[in-house]
Amino acid sequence: MSGLDEANPKIMCVSHIKDVDGCVSAALIKHVTKSHFLLASYGNLNDCLRSIRTSYSSVYVCDLGINETMIKEFERIRQFAELIYIDHHPIDLAVLKAIQKIGVKVVHGRLDCAGVLTYNLFERDFPRGAGLLAAYAAVSDRLENGPLAKKLLREYDRDFVLFETMMLTYAIEKASIDYKKKLVPKLSRLEYPHQIPDVMKLALEQAERVATMRRELPERSKRIGNLCYAEAQGDSLGTIANLLIEVCGAEIGVGYDNNKQKQITDLSIRGAANLKTDLGKKAAKLAKKFSGTGGGHRKSSGARIPTSKLLEFIRALNH
Repeated sequence: MSGLDEANPKIMCVSHIKDVDGCVSAALIKHVTKSHFLLASYGNLNDCLRSIRTSYSSVYVCDLGINETMIKEFERIRQFAELIYIDHHPIDLAVLKAIQKIGVKVVHGRLDCAGVLTYNLFERDFPRGAGLLAAYAAVSDRLENGPLAKKLLREYDRDFVLFETMMLTYAIEKASIDYKKKLVPKLSRLEYPHQIPDVMKLALEQAERVATMRRELPERSKRIGNLCYAEAQGDSLGTIANLLIEVCGAEIGVGYDNNKQKQITDLSIRGAANLKTDLGKKAAKLAKKFSGTGGGHRKSSGARIPTSKLLEFIRALNH
């Protein structure tokens, strides 16, 4: 899942594959450094880190919450490369101290998204229009009121930002891995999303799919207490999780996808506005209990667990 378009052979960026914030972070890093990039999910993040070899002198990791299982790979990379970690997900204090101790440069803030943090880090190196990319990331991640994002968004026409953001958000939800690999270099060249081939087409297809899911989900979902869950069937896990809250009136929505070959299940977990539980902490704790990995935000988190543990995980999360 790498991108090698006009890349600097000494620099690598590993960023989140699932959303606008991750793709924008990779695009911003690529614009400034001409880096190679890898788009990673939480399920294959360690594999992506293991693929980074001694030929790189600088490595960026963006928009990917980390836990203690990743410290070993960070230590290995630090033996031969500068490592910069840019993120906004909650991070355990012990993990933070561990990576700082080995010399990882940490750019972290809970109130702004990774794209905005990345833009702020390199602001002097960007032309003015690059701020639009960070604005898309902030709006898509619902962090437009962050201290850095709020200042940035004042510089641009809000209607244009909202239009471009929503098209890019829906297109990325619908897009294949190969398409995202081609999308990041185009964003890095500051092309407007609506002018990038197939973005509008993919966005419209996703909008139609969301309309269909609104009708289908009440019938194909299952409920335990105030939690509703449904299998993805090729759809975006995050979209399903959000829609379950809306169309089923659940406090927690869970979209999941089973990998039958590897016997692992990926989950996206979202919470209603009034939910008091910290889903990021809960996902990390429960995933570890069930021999998996997980983490995220208070209202938006994810996990990867053995498929055999799925129902146990769901029941424990509801409890």
